[in-house]
Amino acid sequence: MKRQAGKPTGGDDRAEPARAVNVLIAEDSSITQDLLKLVLEQRGHRVTITGDGGAALKALLSGSYDVALLDFHLPEMNGLEVVSRFRDEAGDAPHPRFVAITADIEGLLAHQANCERFDAVVPKPVNIQDICKVVEDGAALPQSATAPDGAKAVQAPVAAVAPLPAEDDSSPIYGLGYNFLRWPDDFAAGRFAARSLQARGGGRDVDAVLVRAPATPADLAPLWQATGLHLLPVIDMAGTLAGKADLDCSKLARDRLDLVRDLIEGFHDRRAALHADLHHAEDPGEQLLGRMVVAGGPLMPFYDVGSPMLVGYNCTMDPVRLVGTARKLVERGLLSAAFFDRVHECASCGSSHFNVREECPECRSSNLADEAYLHHYRCAYQGPEADFRRGDALVCPKCRRELTSFGRDYDKPGTMVVCGSCGHTTSEPSVGFMCLSCGAHADGDAVRTRDIESFRFTDEASGFVEAGRAFLGFVQQTLRFAELPLELVVALNDEARRFNENGTPFALLDISYPAQREIEREHGPRRFAELRGQFLENLRHVLGAEARVVKGQAYDFALLRQTDPDAVRGDVEAIVSGAAEHLAVDPQAVVIVFGPGDLS
Repeated sequence: MKRQAGKPTGGDDRAEPARAVNVLIAEDSSITQDLLKLVLEQRGHRVTITGDGGAALKALLSGSYDVALLDFHLPEMNGLEVVSRFRDEAGDAPHPRFVAITADIEGLLAHQANCERFDAVVPKPVNIQDICKVVEDGAALPQSATAPDGAKAVQAPVAAVAPLPAEDDSSPIYGLGYNFLRWPDDFAAGRFAARSLQARGGGRDVDAVLVRAPATPADLAPLWQATGLHLLPVIDMAGTLAGKADLDCSKLARDRLDLVRDLIEGFHDRRAALHADLHHAEDPGEQLLGRMVVAGGPLMPFYDVGSPMLVGYNCTMDPVRLVGTARKLVERGLLSAAFFDRVHECASCGSSHFNVREECPECRSSNLADEAYLHHYRCAYQGPEADFRRGDALVCPKCRRELTSFGRDYDKPGTMVVCGSCGHTTSEPSVGFMCLSCGAHADGDAVRTRDIESFRFTDEASGFVEAGRAFLGFVQQTLRFAELPLELVVALNDEARRFNENGTPFALLDISYPAQREIEREHGPRRFAELRGQFLENLRHVLGAEARVVKGQAYDFALLRQTDPDAVRGDVEAIVSGAAEHLAVDPQAVVIVFGPGDLS
């Protein structure tokens, strides 16, 4: 897409391509399809999408393409078979530049067909800049170390250290042949630089972190400060990390070393497929996303009495930092949260360790005792039994008559709570929370609560993990590409093409609801869903019939054709207030306006 003078852009600073290129993309991932199609068409190229090998071969034989981007693993026939069949059937006819897109370099090389039939290999997850480069100028791309041309892949290795010295431990785990980073041995002062683990003699990569003594997440914090080390599996030999470690080997039987091997190899494979941006990540959110990828699952809480929060997560990041980071990712649409439990929280220190007790409503003492209270029928006086007791006799303190017969003179309708500190009596004591960490006190009806949640990837996070920062960067890291419904992706591509051809402007409204959780907490999820639907219906009337208003999963969108985005930015406040004017509760929508210049 052409740039507009003075407009901020979200893409790279490359010049526009000299000519439009005909590109065939054979890819069975809808996210990758949409991403490549949107980026390449915005840059003025003509893109054809196929989802399987048979359709790709048919398109190649019937059309004319400059570049063919083929996923190695495709339904019907793989990318290598497509190239081989085309070369055999097309003969000396002109053929496109064939580029393999794959995370399975070894599988490509091992295939019985000749992998050198590809002109280039781009490793997955794809790098958008590399794709644009191979499409636009045919320059040699960084390839796999085992790729046809012998160039190395864009692959960020985990920081390397020298081979570890001989161990004095008899554990058979050392006989597996892996290179371990050990706690506390290798965490001594001077072993870690500010951003990476210093090499000790140029040795080989670390395979896993071996915790040989009792440790806490605070002890393992350097793993999150040194580049790439948070992507290593953590093996607990001391048995003190509980679910925070990836594997507890404190009681591992010698015949189950396959668990260690499977863990390390699984991490290795997922780490090798991780985009280079997440290997080098310094942002805590990106680090956490990368960690979730290599660990192969969501962030799951578990009860942990040793944690001030009363819960831990299946990760060595400090749980307080983890929760704060994960919730920011939820706000960005990269993670979704699911309720696990609700705990109380000290307003002074944040701890969830409390002594929950019954207290005197007057002096807050917990020195309480239950005592029966009597009801004197004759004068109707009621009071604690102690007020009636005169030695062995019961005497009414009001009328001075002796009570001799239970059921005829008096009864015991219940009990009262008597404070042993101040003497106050009550039928219902208060509930108090005494923080065991700092001693602060909170009344039961005023103590804070905190929801504990699990966190999972969203579709947008999957796209980000696959494409790296380019997935967010070319749209200024605010347009949530993976959230765009397919119909809107198609419509947006059409508008981008019109802008490239004749400069026709358009505006895309990204609508989010940052107050959703607060509204749902007060009014319920169903009520918020109704408000959101009513807001979008009103928005259609405010924007007019030409606007395309589309409901997404977490975010909504509106596409305005032939509209100056700057003019829309000036009217955003009026648009939002007009759509929310007659609603019983304001959904507090936030609108960000994008134009052609923002999608360059």
